[in-house]
Amino acid sequence: MEHSLSAARVLMGDSLGFHIIFVMFGLVLPVLVVWFEYMAIRRRDERLRNVAKFWSKIMSLLVVTGVLSGTVIALQMSLVWPGILKFGGEVIGLPFMLETYFFLIEAVFLSLYMLTWNSKKISEWLHWFFGIMVVVGSTGSAYVITSVNGWMNLPTGFDIVNGEFTNIDVLAAMFSVSSLVTFFHSMPGYYVAAGLLMVGLYAYRLLRAKKKDRGSAKHKLDYFIVQKLMIFVAISFVFSAITADITGKYLAKHEPEKLAALELNYETRTNAPLLIGGVSDGNGGVVGPHFEIPNALSLLACNSPGCTVEGLDATPKDLQPPLYIHTFFDIKMTMITILVVVIPLYFLAKWKRPELLKNRLMLLGFVSISWFGIAIVELGWMMTEIGRQPWAVRGYVTTSEALTKTHDITTFGYLFPAAYVVLFIVTYLGIRQFVKLEKQRKGGVL
Repeated sequence: MEHSLSAARVLMGDSLGFHIIFVMFGLVLPVLVVWFEYMAIRRRDERLRNVAKFWSKIMSLLVVTGVLSGTVIALQMSLVWPGILKFGGEVIGLPFMLETYFFLIEAVFLSLYMLTWNSKKISEWLHWFFGIMVVVGSTGSAYVITSVNGWMNLPTGFDIVNGEFTNIDVLAAMFSVSSLVTFFHSMPGYYVAAGLLMVGLYAYRLLRAKKKDRGSAKHKLDYFIVQKLMIFVAISFVFSAITADITGKYLAKHEPEKLAALELNYETRTNAPLLIGGVSDGNGGVVGPHFEIPNALSLLACNSPGCTVEGLDATPKDLQPPLYIHTFFDIKMTMITILVVVIPLYFLAKWKRPELLKNRLMLLGFVSISWFGIAIVELGWMMTEIGRQPWAVRGYVTTSEALTKTHDITTFGYLFPAAYVVLFIVTYLGIRQFVKLEKQRKGGVL
């Protein structure tokens, strides 16, 4: 049983790890495409229109791959983890149904959007509206699925009387505190991740160009794109920071054992410090290089140094999350700290020394950190999911109870993630082909 459980968790973890990459670009590219098309319409700039059109082709490919990977995960929910739906299907069935409708909206308007580029029968503003509806469909789909995960962290919208569900409120379940907090924190994170990677790709393109060519019209467009993407990243980063603070307060109130594991806070106490570095020694201590920021955890939890923060001592040992998620948190915060320095540095350089933006070291720096956002998103979801263990539905269904009892999934649990590797490679080759065709197209943006 333990081996099957490990295999099932490997399967789900690897599937979600790959799927989230497709998802974040499937959510962010529609926003960027309609933004650049809007600028193209307002400025009467055909080159910006070509940028939006090129990005929309990649967006379409990623929507397809996202649907394929998402379908596999949906099957896993029913085939590998039937205990979750068996327990809460009456409560969380609505989001699964609505996800289908939002996907239908996205698919229909994406088809209209791609088929009517430069159509003389469709006004440019109507075409832009089709793109807005793609954003509505993709974002709505993201919310309803995120709400299911939020419900698993904080089950609401029902009462259990004599072992039976009563007073079921599907809207309360779908719009729970956890669902809202998770969604509004994850979306800016996706925007930062996708935007930062695109900055890195354009920085790499500029890095490869000869210095004397970086002032050409083609590369002036690249600098313009980087500038707009950095504005997008910076705004999203600010919102991510705000919602991170809200998330910390949510955890302190509703999932205190997860916060305690993230911070290796063993004792319930006031004036709780924030731990940076170190790992658990397995006996209630911390080993390895580390330091503490006095009162910071209490301030994070409720804006007061005298706030009482629940420790791991309030949770039975067999119900505590794995303490190694503290290391994930440290890695994530290190990357975020670097971004806190780099993002303002870009705008300072643009304001005071714009010539620095053409410096090879500056460009190389942006290429080097372009993957940070994706790593931050992945680490964030790992902390969320692993930090809920040993629960599948917190407080009601353990992960072992949710696992199917009728099939041996050990082999598939370790081998099936290879399918995601293949899907990732095929997607990469497809994007490369789009890039190659764009380079060959006369007057293209590449």
